[in-house]
Parts: sequence; structure tokens; C-alpha cells
Amino acid sequence: MYLIYEKDNLGRTIFEMIFKNTGSVYAKDGIANMTAYMLNKRGTLKDKEKFYSSLEERAINLNIATNKEFTTISIVFLNEKKNYAIKKLIELLENPNFTEEALEKSKKEILAKKESLKNNYDYIANKNLFKTIFKNTPLEYPVIGENIENITLEDIKNHFKTYSKEAVVFINGGEKIDIKEFIEILPSHTLKKDLFFKPKQGFIEEKHNVEQSYIYFGSEFDVNNDELYLAKVATFILGAGGFGSRMMEEIRVKRGYAYSAYAQNEFQKTYTILKGYLQTKLENTNDAIKIVKELIHDFVKNGVSEEELNQAKKFLIGSEPLRNELLSQRLLRKFKEYYYGLPNGYYDKELDMINALNLDTLNNFIKKHKEINNLSFSIVTNENN
Repeated sequence: MYLIYEKDNLGRTIFEMIFKNTGSVYAKDGIANMTAYMLNKRGTLKDKEKFYSSLEERAINLNIATNKEFTTISIVFLNEKKNYAIKKLIELLENPNFTEEALEKSKKEILAKKESLKNNYDYIANKNLFKTIFKNTPLEYPVIGENIENITLEDIKNHFKTYSKEAVVFINGGEKIDIKEFIEILPSHTLKKDLFFKPKQGFIEEKHNVEQSYIYFGSEFDVNNDELYLAKVATFILGAGGFGSRMMEEIRVKRGYAYSAYAQNEFQKTYTILKGYLQTKLENTNDAIKIVKELIHDFVKNGVSEEELNQAKKFLIGSEPLRNELLSQRLLRKFKEYYYGLPNGYYDKELDMINALNLDTLNNFIKKHKEINNLSFSIVTNENN
């Protein structure tokens, strides 16, 4: 159990419970998402779906969501509605509507959503990228799940038990909430051991009736906490900085191959990768893949220029206050510092480290990380391409 608190006098409170190691990687296919979905849609045993209308009438916003690693229960309310909001949240945790009827209804809705995703080619390309680079690990499955028809009520109830005292992180912004009553009702359950997976190299192509190719790529990016600020600057220059980044300049500006082309760091507790994407005309598919490979190879071999570093510093330092304006943003930063094992106040110190960064240090970092050359690709293209 861990508590993050920040006082705020705007008359509104944010209260979240994040349960570590309860995401899709830590459960059988689709169960983590189904559990969160039922909490978010099916209400309590007593009130069923009417549970949510009673919150909406009082402008109380409740949301339960899961990702690959953890589950978040979030409730936001005006301070004068605090007692009611907390009471209803406890009702949901004590008596969720986990019935066969609720499960079957939830399955139908999620299956309908999965059906609609069959025409979302960005989703397919991204899903397939994980399918190939994390083959034979829990990361190969999307959070929504691949085969959810056989999920049982027992699966849901067992997974719900992992929302435990041992797993919970409380996040509280605004008026202080007494967390004792939550600790009393949460089950005790051994926290699942942290998992970590290294990506493999691969290539996957899926054919659809599309008018352009969707190209997703990724590679291992083995970065430790001391190097995070270096990785942020390096990848900003490579592909995260929009116009002016290497990828946009080479792929859009010089060749006109794509409206947008990006590369970004995806650093999680269960994996750390460099990931990028672009869309291009069908006839440019192979050439675009070749350019991405060459661009990253040149980046690792030759590093960046003083001008690129200065532009990156200017943007990253200048835009940082915008990422820290809202209470929710500040609370998220504090959670990330705790969750990723970073020192308190890391993100403030990171700005100083970026400001003091010299070209040799950055280029030595880039040249050291040759693993980003080992690219994997996931392509969605036309059946006749």
C-alpha cells in the first residue's frame, strides 16, 4: 500500500486506486479487461446499471480501466459530494454485479467492439507488432483479449481478488480522503511477481482492402533509469519532435511519403522499446521500410548535431510547464516516480539534466545503443500489393 497526496483548493477532489500487477500481462487472455469492464458498466448487485445514473446526477465521474500492467479505479467529484462518492465506491468494491447475466452482456459488448476494430488498421498493425516481437509471452495479446468467449465468472471473481491491500496505490488530490475504510474492505492477496520481457526481431504482414500501407516498427531499447533523460532527447530528435525531427524531414518533407512519421519511447515496467509508425502510398511501402532502417542506422552511427540538440533542449524545457499545470498531471508524475523507482522530484531534476547535456554525452549514448537497429516491422497493406 502506498499513498500519494496533494492538497488543492479548487473545490474538486480526485481519488484513485491503482492496483499494481493486475493488468492483462498478469492474467489469462482478456480477463483483466473483462473484470474492469464489468466494474465500469454493470454496477452493483443491488442497483445494477442504475448505480451509474445516481453518480451522474451528482456530477460524480467514476471510471475503471486496465492496461497491460495495472488497473485504475478513478473517481472525481465536487467536495460537497465527497461522502456520497466514497460511499458508492465502497458499495461497488464490496458488491460488484458479478453475475452470469452481467458477464454474458459484457461479452457481447466487447465482442461487438472487437468486430469494429477489424476495420481499424492502425490498431491491427500495432497489435501485430506486439504479436511478433513478444511472441509466446503474455504481451503478444492485446488488452481487450483475443479469445474471450470462454471467460468464466470464476475467472472474474478470482482476478478481482488481486485488487488487494498488497497491490494498491492510493492517489488523492484535493480534499484528503480517509483511506482506512478502503484498506479494511480490500482483500489480502500475494502481489504477483514483476514480469519483464525482451522483444524479439520479426516481420509480419497482413493484407486488407486498404488504399495505403500502415507501417509500424519497433526495437529493443535497453535504457536504465540513469539514461532516461538521454533517451528522451535522442528520440525527440529522431522522431518524437514532429516537424524538424529526422523522420518527418526524411519521410514527409524530402520525399512526401507520409503525412506523419513518428518514433517514440515506450518504456514500461514489463518492456522497453523504441516504437514508430507511418502511413504511405502502397507503391512506396518497401522504399519507406528501407528509409526507416537507413535513417536509424545513420542515427546510431553518426549521432546528432549541436543544432539539433539545442532545438530539442529549447522545446523540451520550454514546453515542460504545460505538462505540469493540472492537478491530475502532477499526481500522475508523482505516481510514475514511485512506480518506476525514480527519486522524488525526478522530473524537475530531469529538466536541469537536459539543460546541462552536452553533445558528446548524447552522441556517446546514441552510439552505445546499437540494439535499436534490430528493427521489427508490422505491415498492413493491400491484398494486391
